[in-house]
Amino acid sequence: MLVHALLVYICISLVCIMDNILLKQVAAVAEVQKAAAYHKQKQACILTGLSQSSKPVFFAAVSELLEENGSIAIITSSREEIRAYRRELNYLYPDLPMQELYPVNLPRIQADTQSLDLQAGRAAAFRFLQGEERGIVFITAESLQQKQLRPAQNGGKHLKLQVGEAQEQQDVINQLIAFGYERTDQVDAIGQFCLRGDILDVFPINSNLPVRIEWFDAELDAMRTFDLDNQRSIKSLEQVKIAPLTTAVSEEYNADIFDYCVPSTLVIVDEPMLVFSMLDKLDKENKAHAAELFTKDAILEKCATTSVQLVSALSHSYLQELPALNIPVRSVAPYNKNISLLTEDLQNWLADGITPMVMLSSSIKARGFAENLHNYGVEGRYANLEFHPGVVNVMYGDLDHGFRFWDSSWLLLTENDIFGMQKRKRLHSKNQGQQLQYFSDIKAGDYVVHKVHGIGRYIGVENVEVSGVHRDYLLIAYAGNDKLYVPVDQVSMLHKYVGSEGSVPRLSKMGGSDWKKTTAKAAKAITELAEELLRLYAQRQIIQGHAFSPDTQLQKEFEDEFPYEETPDQLKAISEIKADMEKPQPMERLLCGDVGYGKTEVAIRAAFKAVVDGKQVAVMVPTTVLAQQHYLTFKERMRNFGVNVEMLNRFCSTKEQKRILQNLEDGRVDILIGTHRLLQSDIHFPDLGLLIIDEEQRFGVAQKEKIKKWRTGIDVLTLSATPIPRTLHMALVNGRDMSVIESPPEDRLPVETYVSEYNDGMIKEAIERELRRGGRVYYVHNRVGGLEAIAGKLRKMVPGLNIKIAHGQMNEDMLEDAMVTFYEGGCDVLLCTTIVENGLDVPLANTIIIDGAENFGLSQLYQMRGRVGRSSRLAYAYFVYKPNKALSEVAAKRLQAIRDFTELGAGFKIAMRDLEIRGAGNLLGSEQHGHITGIGFAAYCEMLEQTINRLKNGKTATPEPDPVMEISAEAYIPDDYISDPRYKMELYRRFAEMPYAERDDLMDEIIDRFGNPPQEVEMLWRIAAVKGLCRLMKIRGVSVRQGIIRITFSEHANVEPEALLKLLAQHKNTMNFKNGTEPQLTYRTGSMKEKPLNWLERTLPLLAVGDKK
Repeated sequence: MLVHALLVYICISLVCIMDNILLKQVAAVAEVQKAAAYHKQKQACILTGLSQSSKPVFFAAVSELLEENGSIAIITSSREEIRAYRRELNYLYPDLPMQELYPVNLPRIQADTQSLDLQAGRAAAFRFLQGEERGIVFITAESLQQKQLRPAQNGGKHLKLQVGEAQEQQDVINQLIAFGYERTDQVDAIGQFCLRGDILDVFPINSNLPVRIEWFDAELDAMRTFDLDNQRSIKSLEQVKIAPLTTAVSEEYNADIFDYCVPSTLVIVDEPMLVFSMLDKLDKENKAHAAELFTKDAILEKCATTSVQLVSALSHSYLQELPALNIPVRSVAPYNKNISLLTEDLQNWLADGITPMVMLSSSIKARGFAENLHNYGVEGRYANLEFHPGVVNVMYGDLDHGFRFWDSSWLLLTENDIFGMQKRKRLHSKNQGQQLQYFSDIKAGDYVVHKVHGIGRYIGVENVEVSGVHRDYLLIAYAGNDKLYVPVDQVSMLHKYVGSEGSVPRLSKMGGSDWKKTTAKAAKAITELAEELLRLYAQRQIIQGHAFSPDTQLQKEFEDEFPYEETPDQLKAISEIKADMEKPQPMERLLCGDVGYGKTEVAIRAAFKAVVDGKQVAVMVPTTVLAQQHYLTFKERMRNFGVNVEMLNRFCSTKEQKRILQNLEDGRVDILIGTHRLLQSDIHFPDLGLLIIDEEQRFGVAQKEKIKKWRTGIDVLTLSATPIPRTLHMALVNGRDMSVIESPPEDRLPVETYVSEYNDGMIKEAIERELRRGGRVYYVHNRVGGLEAIAGKLRKMVPGLNIKIAHGQMNEDMLEDAMVTFYEGGCDVLLCTTIVENGLDVPLANTIIIDGAENFGLSQLYQMRGRVGRSSRLAYAYFVYKPNKALSEVAAKRLQAIRDFTELGAGFKIAMRDLEIRGAGNLLGSEQHGHITGIGFAAYCEMLEQTINRLKNGKTATPEPDPVMEISAEAYIPDDYISDPRYKMELYRRFAEMPYAERDDLMDEIIDRFGNPPQEVEMLWRIAAVKGLCRLMKIRGVSVRQGIIRITFSEHANVEPEALLKLLAQHKNTMNFKNGTEPQLTYRTGSMKEKPLNWLERTLPLLAVGDKK
C-alpha cells in the first residue's frame, strides 16, 4: 500500500521539473516510478534489463522524480566504464559537476603524499555525497573497498568563516598552518594561502576556486572567489568552510562510502557482477592491507540495508532477497546508413501509433534531418521544447544508442543507430591553465641585461628621495662597485640574462667601452647569421618543392575513420601542415605536443596526403622500439586504403632488408619507417615527398647534418614533446614554423611525481604497490655495468620478483626478447638504461623509478616520466638521487623543474625552462655560442630579429621610442601596501606597458588583489595612463617644470589639427606651438589653478585622433 501511495504522490507532483523532453517521457514509465518509490522508502532493489544508453537515462529520470534533487553516485568495477557515463551524463546534466572519488595510496600512512589535486577531487566527491552541493560522483570498486574517515571527524575540523563576524586575522592564519596549508607569496595552487595587509587569499582543499577574504579591523568585511590565472574576483560569498589538508594519525578510518550518503543521494551499483568480482580480486591482492579495507561480504551486507539500486543488463545471483524489477527495454537495430529501410520503419511505427524520437549530435543536423524527412513522405518536426505525438520528433543530444520501452508509445533512435558509430566527443577541461611565459621573473641576485649599460646584477627595488619627491628605482650593480638606478617606468629596458650552461657572465663597466665592443662583435656575427638564415629561407622559397593537391574524398574518408573527435589544437595543427604542403615551397614545420597528445595521428594524416599524391614518405625515429611501434600504428591505420608500409631497423634480417630496399627503389613502398639506418648510402627513394622526424631531440648533430643534405626540396615535419633549445630558438625567432598541441587526452591523470634521496623502503613500497594492482615497473639506471648488482638487490628486497634487463650493448635478439617479454606481461620489472626513453608504450606499466636522476638532462627526465600514465590509471614516477650527495645547481634546477611541471601538457614549459637552465647554447653553430654568452639570449634574439627585418626590407625599422614622462610626483608602491618584490616588479612592468584602453581594468584588478591603493599608487597609475595615451598619440615626451608644461610630438603624431588650433586659440597668450621634425607645444601655466596632471588628463584625449579606447 505504501508503495502505491508513494506512486500516486509522485505522479501528482510530476510538474515540469525536467526541461529534457526525453527525461519527461522516461519518467512516465511505470518501472521508473517504482524505482523512485523504492528509493523514497530507503529500500535497496535490483533493476535488470538496462544496458548501454538506457542506463544513464533511466537513473537520471529516477533522480528527477525524487522530491529533493540530490547527487547521483555511480559505483563501477573500474575507471574504464566511467568514460561513456561521463559523456552521456554531461548531455543529461550539462551544468552538474562530475567528480571521481579517487582511491588513496595504501598503506594509508602515505595517503597525504598524493597530489593536492587528487585530494581536492576526493573532498569534492564527499561534498556531493553529503548533499552540500549537487553533483555526480563516480566510485570504482577500489575506492568502494577502502575504509574512510568517519564523516563527523572529516567535517568536524573545518574552519568556518562568515561575513560580518569578528575573527582575529592571526588566529585564522594559525589555524591554516595547523591544517597543513602552505604560506606563499601568491596563491597558485590548492592548499596555499598568502596574506597582503587586510586581504587573505586561500585555496581550500574542499573548494573548486580559491577564496579572497578581506578584513576591516577585526571584522570579516567581504569574501569572494577569484580566478587563479588572472587573480581577479569572480563571485561574492557570505560564508566559507575550509577543510584541513592533513588528518591526525590517531583518527579512526572505519566508515564506508554509504556512511557519507545523505538520503537524497541516489546510489547506483553498475553491473554488480563485475563490481563484486573485482572486489573478490582486490580482496586476494590486498591481503597485506586487509585492516584498511572492507571485505566483499561486508560491502554486500551494507548494500542490502541501504537504498542502493543494483543496475545490470542481465540477472545475477547477488542479494536475491531484495525486490527486483525487470525493465522492459530493448536496444534498437542499427540501420548502417540504409535510409530507405529507416523511412519504411518510421512510417510503420507512426501507423501503429508509436512516436519515434531521433537524436542527432547538433541542432543544425537535427533541423536539416527534420526537413529532409518530408522528401521521403514522413512528417518530422524539430522538437526543442516539447514532445509532439504522431510525428517524428527530431532533437539534438549526445547519447550513443537508442532504445525502446515496450509498454510505451515512443522509441528513441540516435545518430549512431542510423549512420554508424560517430566520433566520440572529448569532454574539454574548463581550466586551460596559464598561458606560457617566456622567461621566469627577475629576482634579486639575478643577472640582467640593460639595453644601454650591459650586464649587471639586479639588487632589488630601492626607494630614493630626489628633490623632495620619493620614487622607486631598480638598483643594478655593475663592475667596479658601480650602481645604476633605473626608474621603474623603464623596466622594459631590462632582460633576464640567459647565457650558456654553467657560465657566469662578466659584469659590464658603466661608461666603459667593453659593452659597446661586445655588442658590436655580436652585431657583426648576428648579421652573418641573419644572412645565412635568410639565405636558407630564400633557398627554401626558390627551390621548387612539390605542391601537394588539395584534400581528396579519399583523404576525407581516411580521416573519418579516426575514432575520436580531434581536439581543437589537433585540427589547427593539421590545417597548418596541409596548407604548408599545398605550397610549392618545401615545408619546414615543428610540431610540439606532449607525450600521447595525438602528434602521431597528425603525422599519419600528412603521410597519407603525400601518398595519395603519388609521393613516398620517410619516417625517421631514434630507436628500434619506437620504429616497431610506429610501424604497427601506421599499418593498422592505413590497412583499408592499400598503402604499403615497411620498416627498416636492426631487427630486420639481411634478406628482409634487401627485399624492402629493392621494393623501395621500384617505387612499391609508400611509407618507410626506420631509425638512422635510413641515412645510409644504400637507401634510394625514387620519389620522396615528405620526411617525418619523430623525437628530434634524440638525434645527434652529425645525423642532423646528414638529414639536411638529402632533404633539400622535400617537405619536413618534425615532431617533439620537448624540443631541444636549438629547435625551440629557431621557432621562436621565426627560423621555422611551429604548431603546438596542448589539449590533453580524455581521462588522463597527472603522474604522481616524487623527487628524493634514494631509500630502500620507498623503492620496495613502490614496486610492491604496482605489482599488487597487476601492473609493471620500469627501473632506469644510467650505467650498464651496475644493472646486474641492482637486479640482485631488488630480488632480495622483493622476493620472487621477475626482472628482465635491457640496454643498448646487448645483442638484438636478447634485447628484443626482454622488450617483448615486458610488453606482454611476462616479467614484473624492466631494469634498463635510457633505451626506454622513447617509444615503448606499455599500458600496464604505471610506475617508473629513475635511479641517479641527477645525471640526466631535463628533456630525458620528462620523456622517461612520459612512459607511464598513458592509460586511465594513476601512475607514479620516482626520481631518486644518491643519499648525502650535494647536487650541482644545474641538477637541482632540473629536478625542481620536473617536480614543478607535473600537470598535463607540461612538455613545452619544460623545454622553455631547459632553455633557461642550459642556456641558449649553439643556435646555428659553435661560432654563435660566445656571442650568446656575451650579451644574453633575450638581447641576442632581439638583435637577430631586428637584423633579419633590416636585411629583408633593406632599411632599419626604428621603433617609436617610449614616451618620456618628466612629472614630479610621489608615484611608487609603498612597502606597507605591497612588500613582496615579485609583485612590485610585476606591477611596475605592467604599469610601464599599460595600454590606455586597459587602465581601468588594471586598477580594478589592483583593488581586488591588494585592497584600496594609497595615493602614491594612484598617482603611479594616473601617470602610466597618460603615458599610455601619449604612446597612442605618438608623443615623444611630456615635461612638467615650474610654471611650464612642454609636450614633444613625433613627426607623424596622431593629433587632431582642428582641436590643436582651438586649444591654441583658447590660450593665445600663454601657449605656443613650434613646428619641425619634433614639434613642441609649450604652455606657461602661470596662474593656472588646475594641477598639471589633471590638465593633461583632460586635454590630451581632446587632441587625440580617432578612438582612444
